[in-house]
Amino acid sequence: MKLLPIKCIIFLLAGFSFFSSCRKDLKLQPIHIIPEPVSVQALHLSPFVIDDHSIIYITDSSMMLPAQLLLTTLGGGYKIRMIDRTLSTHSGISLRHSTDTSIRDQGYNLEIHTQSIVISAHDTPGLWHGVQSLRQLLPADPAEISTASLPSLVINDYPRFGWRGMHLDVSRHFMPVPFIKKYIDMLSFHKLNVFHWHLVDGIGWRIEIKSHPELTEVGAWRVVKEDKKPWEDFEVWRSGDPRPKYGGFYTQEDIREVVAYATQKGITVLPEIELPGHSEVVFECYPELRCIDEKGDYLPNIGVYCANLQASYDILEDVLVEVMDLFPSEYIHIGGDEVNKSNWTQCARDKKLMEREHYTPEEVQSHFVNHFDRFLRDHDRKMMGWHEILEGNLSPSAAIMYWGNGRADDVDEMLREGHESVLTPGNIYYFDHYQSTSKHEPPAFGGLSTLTQVYEYEPYPAAIEDTYGNQVLGIQANCWTEYMDHSDQVEYMVFPRIAALAESAWSPRHKKDWSVFTQKIPRLLDFYNHQDIQYAPSSFRPLINVSLDHQSNELYVRLDPELPSDLYYSMDQSPPTPAQGMPYAGPFPLSETTTIRAGAYQNEKEIVKPEVKKVIVHKALGKEVVLGTRPYSSYMADGPQTLVDGQFGGDNWGNGRWLGLLNKNVDAEIHFNSSSSIRSIGYSAIEDQGSGIYFPEQIRVSVSVDGEHYTEITTADIDNNAIQYSSKTRDSIFTIAFPPQETKYLKVEAALPRIPDKGMFLFVDEIIVQ
Repeated sequence: MKLLPIKCIIFLLAGFSFFSSCRKDLKLQPIHIIPEPVSVQALHLSPFVIDDHSIIYITDSSMMLPAQLLLTTLGGGYKIRMIDRTLSTHSGISLRHSTDTSIRDQGYNLEIHTQSIVISAHDTPGLWHGVQSLRQLLPADPAEISTASLPSLVINDYPRFGWRGMHLDVSRHFMPVPFIKKYIDMLSFHKLNVFHWHLVDGIGWRIEIKSHPELTEVGAWRVVKEDKKPWEDFEVWRSGDPRPKYGGFYTQEDIREVVAYATQKGITVLPEIELPGHSEVVFECYPELRCIDEKGDYLPNIGVYCANLQASYDILEDVLVEVMDLFPSEYIHIGGDEVNKSNWTQCARDKKLMEREHYTPEEVQSHFVNHFDRFLRDHDRKMMGWHEILEGNLSPSAAIMYWGNGRADDVDEMLREGHESVLTPGNIYYFDHYQSTSKHEPPAFGGLSTLTQVYEYEPYPAAIEDTYGNQVLGIQANCWTEYMDHSDQVEYMVFPRIAALAESAWSPRHKKDWSVFTQKIPRLLDFYNHQDIQYAPSSFRPLINVSLDHQSNELYVRLDPELPSDLYYSMDQSPPTPAQGMPYAGPFPLSETTTIRAGAYQNEKEIVKPEVKKVIVHKALGKEVVLGTRPYSSYMADGPQTLVDGQFGGDNWGNGRWLGLLNKNVDAEIHFNSSSSIRSIGYSAIEDQGSGIYFPEQIRVSVSVDGEHYTEITTADIDNNAIQYSSKTRDSIFTIAFPPQETKYLKVEAALPRIPDKGMFLFVDEIIVQ
């Protein structure tokens, strides 16, 4: 007998018959599989125990790779031999293709009996999914597998959506091939099946194009400027430049290796090549592609191709030909988002196109995009782009990737256009957003997408699905890497939110249950630990929040983690530990300004850094607020009462706790129930000039006894150096003191800085009155 150096046994069988034992409904212990299976049925049988006689049977070579994954999983706890001959025994583990019509595409049946395990599927992706479920039934720690037993059961499972995607931007920050493979492994673990590879953007070209080598010789490298973020002052690095450089690219051999690796695991790789915008780096390589003015001089490089220049189409066709040779995907993503059309209205060539065809700038975009829709169709591919390509007159054959706000009415409006679509709403499924409001979170692009929000969001409401059916291909989350310069940071931002995405992508709507999901998280994190995933512990953070009891006008403090643990707090500067803190049992009242500390523990081991928050008790808490100017629709927080709820937004303006006003002054009236004596106000604001958010230039305070006639009592000028650009985000409370005043009404007005020709936001989260 010839022995091969592998720790399990795989057989190729010409055929396989399975003896089905009697089934009886039996209460089954919770099965912690993510995503939640469609159906789990208990069997009245003894458990299956894998021992040194266990065998994996397969019936053809297409099953070899999922079987090898199972082999690797089992190999950590077993010393099992692989032999090169066929055995007739039917015990052990079997993978088989099935003609059972009850098994759906990409679905599987998993049956565990006392002596055997059978995974059946119509296709190889289904077998992969069955193997992943079986893996999650085994211990996460390979050392524990040898003592494990599996409950007897039958799982019938299949995906809700055919497209279950996860995106990764490697333009802003390059990620090496080994990490890309690890990323693909984890997509497979969560039963996702599309890897959207964002290879090109304005500050980095990451794919080798042999017909245009400058795209990577020049376009893959940028000058490192320590005091600036890459997108704030982008400059390509050229040979001979003594300054430090950053970058990297994938050779075509790298691409083929990654695509083959993903394909083996049933995952489609969707490449994205940006056009007609987000292409600044291309014009650093080929400036002749830029728009020109009437004198023939180049217009500023705003990253947009000249739409009436044949060379623009030629280079992109060359690129797409090579891309199609590397990627067998049905769809090719062409970007198409956030196109700055201003150059087209100034370009001598594009103005001729607009005059000749009577085009608007939006129609110039569809003119450009539709060319590549035809080009891809001529090559038996389909074009996909971000939803902005709907502007103008888009070809009906194009597919849409929708990244809007995800509200049902907006999704409905988009789908009315009739295009195949993938839903990836930017307010929820953008994993570059913060995961909690804690100050311990690493820098992120803005926004807030907590684990709870990702899980509980319904991407395709039943009423809309009834109308449009399979027009929605599926859902996807996106990971933009502006603030992620290392793969560990990517993992922190993606995991465990990817698990919440996976349940929406795979599990039926009615099978989603947050309380059940949270019970599965500890086991999931155990798997992450053993797969060396640097996941975020954000959901365990004991966030310190306050709420006002409007009947008693008392302020209550809450500790609000998303996931359960043992919570402790202190109010006397002592650490919130099991030894020195007080166990948290529920909300408690607070009558004076206090600094609260809160900690989260499991088995007396600290899970996350303690939260610290100064809770300010002030006279305006819970009073009526009337705004004279309306906040911007995306930054309404909880409306006017946001300003007197005792909650502070911290240094994250996108976390839903800030009121934001665009190109408007703040005008807020606070109505006291009776005459009150006041002596100061604190105006809590945030500034992020890179996002157009500024501190106010001036704050005016006025009082009134009747709410009609106000008397100004003080005006404070804010020296915030608004003209001098700063890339830092900072929050501050501007305190303005004045002689004591008796008043029933208080007005606080904050003025925008006077900066010509610039759109600006003012953000405010609390007005503190003492």
